[in-house]
This record gives sequence, C-alpha cells and structure tokens, in this order.
Amino acid sequence: MGAGYAGVAAANHLTAEAPTPVRVTVVNPREEFVERIRLHQLVAGTGSAVRPLRPLLRPGVDLRLDTVTRVGADGVALAGGGDLAADRIVYAVGSGAGPAMPGALPVRHLDGAVALRHRVDGASAGTPVTVVGGGLTGIEAASELAEAHPHLRVRLVAGALAAGLSPAARDAVRRGLEALGVEVREGEHVDAPGDGITVDATSFAVPGLARDSGLAVDDAGRLLVDDALRGVDVPTVVAAGDAASTPLRMSCQTAIPLGIAAADTVLAELRGEQPRPVSVGLTMTCVSLGRRRGVVQPTDRLDVPRGPVLRGRAAALVKEQVCRATVRFVRRPARAVTRAGDGPLLPATVPA
Repeated sequence: MGAGYAGVAAANHLTAEAPTPVRVTVVNPREEFVERIRLHQLVAGTGSAVRPLRPLLRPGVDLRLDTVTRVGADGVALAGGGDLAADRIVYAVGSGAGPAMPGALPVRHLDGAVALRHRVDGASAGTPVTVVGGGLTGIEAASELAEAHPHLRVRLVAGALAAGLSPAARDAVRRGLEALGVEVREGEHVDAPGDGITVDATSFAVPGLARDSGLAVDDAGRLLVDDALRGVDVPTVVAAGDAASTPLRMSCQTAIPLGIAAADTVLAELRGEQPRPVSVGLTMTCVSLGRRRGVVQPTDRLDVPRGPVLRGRAAALVKEQVCRATVRFVRRPARAVTRAGDGPLLPATVPA
C-alpha cells in the first residue's frame, strides 16, 4: 500500500529476494512517483518532483491504480470497488501536510506544491512570500524561491530555525538564507496569512486509514508495531516509512531502509523463520539552500549531530547526489542500508 520511498523499496526487495515465486501488488492512486525531497524545486520552477512510477518497479510487480479505503488482516478494500486479498500487507501510505492554516498552501505534498507553483509564476515583482516553518522543508522552500525568483520578497518565519542541527550548522543555514536575501524572523509565529503568498511548511500528518480501519495506532495515527514492524494487533500488516510508529524521524533516509526491513520481515515469515528486530542507523542531515549552496551535518547512528559541518557549493553537490541516490536505492534496494546492527533497535510496542 503506497508507492513512496518505503513502498517502492519494499515491493522491489520482496520481488528480488523471495525464496519462492510471490505475487506482489502495489496499490497507489497515481502513476507517478513523487520525489518529496524535490517538491521545493517544483514550487520554484527549478526542477521536477515527479517521474513515471512503473519503470521504478521490478518486473513482476503489479501496479494497481486505486485507493485503499480499509485495511484488514487478510486484505484491503478498494475505492474502485471490491477487495484485494493478501497473505501479507505492507502498510506504506506515507505522510503529507498537517492541517494547513486557512489561506496558506502546503508544500509537503504534490497537490499543494503544484498550486504554489501556479501562484509563484503569476506573482508580480515585490510580492511578499512568507514561508512558515523553520524545519528543513521550510528552509529549502524559502531558499529555492529566493534564488530562483529574486523579484519576490521572501521571508521565513519560525519559532526556531533548523532546531535539529548543531549550532555551527544552524549558523551556516542562517548565513546562507541571508545571502539569498531571505528575511529570517525567528521566535515568531503566524496564525493567519498576510499579504501575498503564504507557504505552510509546519507539520507532517499521516492518513487516518489505520485508525479508521480499527487498527491500533499511536496519537499521530501511525500504526503501532513490534520490533519487526508488524502491527501489534494485526501481525499480517507490516508497516514501513512515515506511517509506522517508530522513534525514527520522518525522512527518505529512514523510509527506504524501513521499507526494506518490512520486506525482510515478510521474507523471513515466508521462509518459516522468526523476523529479526529492525535496526536502522542514520548518517547525516542534508539541506539545500538553492541550487548553489547547502549544509551537510554529519550525525551518529542515533541521529545526534557530530563532527565538522560541510557548507557551500560542496554541500550542495552532496545533497544533489543524495537525492539522485534515493531513486537508485528504491529501484535496487541494498541490504547495506538496513539491519546493519549499529543503529537503534526498534522497541517492541505493547498495546494498551
């Protein structure tokens, strides 16, 4: 279920590694693969964030264009009518924008990014563009817009800027934004949009599908899982990516290995083995500041910032290579990116 980073990686890994022939079906509402880490480029008109989905799927993976309306232990119900039976379900529905403030447009999903692109293309010189949110999405959106559209007045409003980075990395981000002419207003909050264009980059939210299906979920609506990503109350449903309740941050850096790990859990059960606990270690945080600048913050396996910070043109090149690598990884998932044993083990969740 789902054809984002986690879903495509899981489907391809299952097809490549299954000990016996299996039938893998991907259910997704669109024929395109959305590169969420490039949505800010789509908004600014500096690049695309979509590519055909079918070429990313291995031969033997079926693609069914539909929307799942309910998840059960042995299959799913589809909006187009009928049910799709399954022995195992990989729940990889991802996440999107949280509730947006009235009048603002979200940048965290494709429809919002396309709407923003139209607004930006029609904006006259001097139009204010307010990006709300100081996380990586907001930073990349503000910098990309400022560099590609210097005739606009771009400002970034946030309670805190790049809060997950080290002080040195945060300083590099701030300097990069200011060099592009972005007005950074930290320690402020926006409750309602003002003049011009307001870009909402404040929060992620997962679909309510698991909750609506009566499955056990956390407060954010993510599927509660054990240490092998199996649903705590429906073990035939294996979650991956943003829709799985794990301590890992939402990102493609975690979605891809979680997709592979979910597939490994299914493969182990097909072999009659007990799945191993999932261990995913992280390596870095990358943020682009337009096409010519960036910041790369190394992290330890627990995602704690460490070491020297790479900045400028070199960091921009690293970030671009990372973006390209994600597509290669989902097409040909590598075992090396998951279950390495040097990351945190997922805790076993016990339902209340």
